[in-house]
Amino acid sequence: MEIHITEQAAGKLSDKLGGGKYLKLYYDTEGCGCGVNGIPTLWITTEVSAGDVEIQTNAMSVYVEKSQMLFYADRLTIGLSGANHYRLSSPGEILNGRMNIVNHS
Repeated sequence: MEIHITEQAAGKLSDKLGGGKYLKLYYDTEGCGCGVNGIPTLWITTEVSAGDVEIQTNAMSVYVEKSQMLFYADRLTIGLSGANHYRLSSPGEILNGRMNIVNHS
């Protein structure tokens, strides 16, 4: 899996990270009805789980649960979508055009 983070998104994300915080791309299925229906979300967390895989990007590391990697394309881009949201896209589609960032500890 390859993740590219746009310069603008990297700047905003860097402001939120530091001091032992990690960025995680999480496929949130809570309230979506079925385990394969979900919404990609960015988490800021202080812990990395044993099942998380570190993805080196052009700007920073992003962690993804190994079991959730099947929900994503091989090439992804994280960019800004307005002032307070991010957009996750692949070459073929927009996976989440208004992705939230959640503090999850």
